Amino acid sequence: MKINRFAFFALLTLAGSVPAFSDTTFTATGVIDMIPTSMSDDATIIVGTGIFGVPNLYYTEASGASIIGDGCFSGLPAISGDGTTILGCHEDAQGKWNAAKWLGGTSWQDLGTVAGGVPCDFFLSGAWGVNQNGSLGVGLVYFATLCKAGAGTWDLVNGGSPTALPSLFGETTYSRANAVNADGSVIVGWQDQPSGQRTAAKWVNGVEELILTANGGFNGEAQAVSADGKAIVGTGYNFSRLAWIWRDGDGVRAIGHSDGQSYTALDVSDDGKLAVGFATNNNNFKNHAFVWRRGNGAMNLGTFLKYRGAIVPAGWQLNVASLISPDGSIIYGWGVNPDGFIEMFKVDLNAPAAGPSQ
Repeated sequence: MKINRFAFFALLTLAGSVPAFSDTTFTATGVIDMIPTSMSDDATIIVGTGIFGVPNLYYTEASGASIIGDGCFSGLPAISGDGTTILGCHEDAQGKWNAAKWLGGTSWQDLGTVAGGVPCDFFLSGAWGVNQNGSLGVGLVYFATLCKAGAGTWDLVNGGSPTALPSLFGETTYSRANAVNADGSVIVGWQDQPSGQRTAAKWVNGVEELILTANGGFNGEAQAVSADGKAIVGTGYNFSRLAWIWRDGDGVRAIGHSDGQSYTALDVSDDGKLAVGFATNNNNFKNHAFVWRRGNGAMNLGTFLKYRGAIVPAGWQLNVASLISPDGSIIYGWGVNPDGFIEMFKVDLNAPAAGPSQ
């Protein structure tokens, strides 16, 4: 769906000592080298990409991770909210990299680009998101002018027909659609200005507008949108090192701190009260996952879990929180495990309480 980005239920107060029991758990999934990029609304199916050459991955807790086709490196795997439709990358008979719809097993339907569009080297199109019922895919399509590309959609009900989204500055600039809300009415991503600056954009019922600060400043790209389209998160608040959230009726607000780090928000809960992402230390370029709560600001995910009483095994580095379920109860991300391998993790904010210690 929105590449799914999402809200915490009533959280324990973060003041005082760690509670004797908790309704929050941390789980190391055991899946190595998988970056989670999208999940179904009920958080039972995760899709993602591998760091070392495995682009299309599918995961459930019951069956673990599996490869669904050889894949390629255009776009990011995305799953519809209802879990029925997966988009990824597939290399066609001409060796070009396509946005594609998974047909089961290792079979894919190439979605291609707009009429007259030509490939740029290997690239022909790339999928980045899909709506709740799997009827609309969004991403990047290449045009008739060599190596010019822009935001586009695919009608997945009528054979995957591609359409270019309008651009405020025409096809002389680039744009991309990163995510889409439940019914397909709000698409978010970025639009280059004629100067080349990448700015946050949204297409509401097909009409594009930039996502601006209250004083008219530009923001970096939009990464995710809630199911109703009334909450959007992204990076580069007013072209600064902060992330941002836009909420209907509230406008754009900064996410992060002026602490020598650069913040990127990747996902948002459906009520707009929770967001997740990562912060990068600008001195050593190391990342750590964060969770942002409306009214409380951004907090290091490891610190947040400690206050919640969740046990993170010693030696874990929580690098990125990339997904949060629509109801805000489940977070998926990745980090470096105690053995030094990149591993996907899960945080359950509404797990059955363990009960008080004896």
